Amino acid sequence: MNEAIRTLIVDAHALVRAGLKELIAHQAHIVIVGEAGNRDDAIALATQTQPELILLEFNLDESEHLDIIPALLGVAPHARIILVTAINDLQVHYRAVQAGVMGVVLKHQPPQVLFKAITKVHSGEAWLDRATIATMLTQMSRGKPKDDPDTQKIASLSQREREVITMIGKGLKNKQIADMLSISEVTVRHHLTSIFSKLEITDRLELIIYAYQHHLADLPH
Repeated sequence: MNEAIRTLIVDAHALVRAGLKELIAHQAHIVIVGEAGNRDDAIALATQTQPELILLEFNLDESEHLDIIPALLGVAPHARIILVTAINDLQVHYRAVQAGVMGVVLKHQPPQVLFKAITKVHSGEAWLDRATIATMLTQMSRGKPKDDPDTQKIASLSQREREVITMIGKGLKNKQIADMLSISEVTVRHHLTSIFSKLEITDRLELIIYAYQHHLADLPH
């Protein structure tokens, strides 16, 4: 990367914030632009620093307040959020993703997992484990009519667009897709624009979930 990823840390516990700062200090591609221990400071710092990435533990006052996620995105619209949490509850993770989180890292996982998640999410990809994705698919499929209106949308996809979707589902970046298909990155972006339009979705994460749900891509192993 040419520039370091500007990152804001939001966690109620000073020791956790200090630990994250110490870990990240050794990563040349990540720079901390601020830290906050409560909601008001988090919103103020996000507004002031306009981070590219936010490491968030939303349990700031010993209770779950998912509304901090859209609040942060409201003042820092270009930021992407990773939930760094000790809460190992798939339903909570699912609701956080619904609110706008792009990745989930558990606090018991090794630092390398966090660094990889930061890189992936910053590049526009999602960082979700298989169980979280499966939970999301289950929730999304409940109450879905047998006459699936998405059938016609999927039928409108070209073969090349289906190939791009499959590769997106594998977590490949635009450049990797371009190299594998022997096309330019610009062409990949054009394909994605067309895919978003045809499937009536808005971003890469929504495409990934849609692809898994409709068997356009295989769940990660």
